[in-house]
Amino acid sequence: MTILCYGEIDLDIYVALDRLPTMEKSATCSEDFENVGGAAANSALWLANWGLPTRLAGHDLGDDRAGDEARAVLAAQPHLDTRFIARHADYRTPRCQCLVTPDGERSFITHWPLELLMTPPAPEMLDGVEWVNLDMSGPLPLRLQMAKTAAQHGIPVLVNDIYSADNPLLPLIDILVISAAIVRSRAPGRQAADLAQELQRSGDCHVIITNAGEPLTVISRAGERHRITPPPVEAVDTTGAGDIFKSGLLYGLLQGLPLAEAARWGAAAGSLMCRVAGTTHTLAPLSAVEALLDAATLETGLATEDTELR
Repeated sequence: MTILCYGEIDLDIYVALDRLPTMEKSATCSEDFENVGGAAANSALWLANWGLPTRLAGHDLGDDRAGDEARAVLAAQPHLDTRFIARHADYRTPRCQCLVTPDGERSFITHWPLELLMTPPAPEMLDGVEWVNLDMSGPLPLRLQMAKTAAQHGIPVLVNDIYSADNPLLPLIDILVISAAIVRSRAPGRQAADLAQELQRSGDCHVIITNAGEPLTVISRAGERHRITPPPVEAVDTTGAGDIFKSGLLYGLLQGLPLAEAARWGAAAGSLMCRVAGTTHTLAPLSAVEALLDAATLETGLATEDTELR
């Protein structure tokens, strides 16, 4: 029951600031460290830490110090298969600075994105795979190729952050996770629930709308609606919360839970992620997710008007 996480892999630089810097006014750093990051790597490391067989591929690594650091962290997880992560001489490992302010919000500085190399999907990547977890943090063509390859092998695909009904990935996926906050930012005045319906019709997929710490909505392929209130937590760092939501969701699905019940695992895991600094600096055990499950409440059988997100 291996999960393949395909997409973004890098070495993050976590920087805790009192404020974001502005022109000629510096910010003060209270803590900084490196940890393996990127949407695919975040999900994969948490899943592997919970004991699930997980495969990671996507971004390549360099034969540099950052690449060595990333490979050492990945190699320390016995349940993580990294044999499809390529390495190159004279290539700089992808880096990202995560600037985190006291309210837990974050801003990013991506290093040398135009140099990025990715390992193309190959059928052997899917050997023994039960779910493919894709992220949209980068170029579309290889992600589209991975989704097509998964569809040819009858393997379901989970993806996040598609906000256009004409995206060619939509007909190839089974579950889509979108963010109400991103909808508000990209299309002021538009309801996330309305967009979710449009995306669902275009892709014939399940759609989950997350909403930061507010209740999230699960809309099944058949149109059934459920609402989940995530556990209340004091956010230290919201970086990667969506990635770890997907990890919890996949864990629940692999336990045979219905979609809405699996999404409770996602809500608990994503909330737990917000309690710690750095996406993979502190990998929480499965027992810590289980401890938050009772606080993730589920309401089923909701009418359309009960699930509007503003």
